[in-house]
Amino acid sequence: MSTIHFRIDDDIKRLAMQAAERQKKTLTEVMRQRAEELAAEERQFQDGQHDAWLEQQITAAFSRYDAGESEFISNDEMNARMEELKAQAARGTL
Repeated sequence: MSTIHFRIDDDIKRLAMQAAERQKKTLTEVMRQRAEELAAEERQFQDGQHDAWLEQQITAAFSRYDAGESEFISNDEMNARMEELKAQAARGTL
């Protein structure tokens, strides 16, 4: 857990505390809830960014395949190639 300290105008603090009291919460509870909401918004944004990046990567891979610049291999073949690369790396010959 972390603590956040910040300064606000006295009048803003007073009004915010009154608003929190109307919700039957402390100002700390309201601020914690808002921070959690902001974090959830950021997670959604980052997930969306990742989804867009992944979609671009998939589109690019299919474009390379359609242009004859790459090939698809089976999962078994991919695992075999990866094991060989790992063995080469372990031997220092990669």
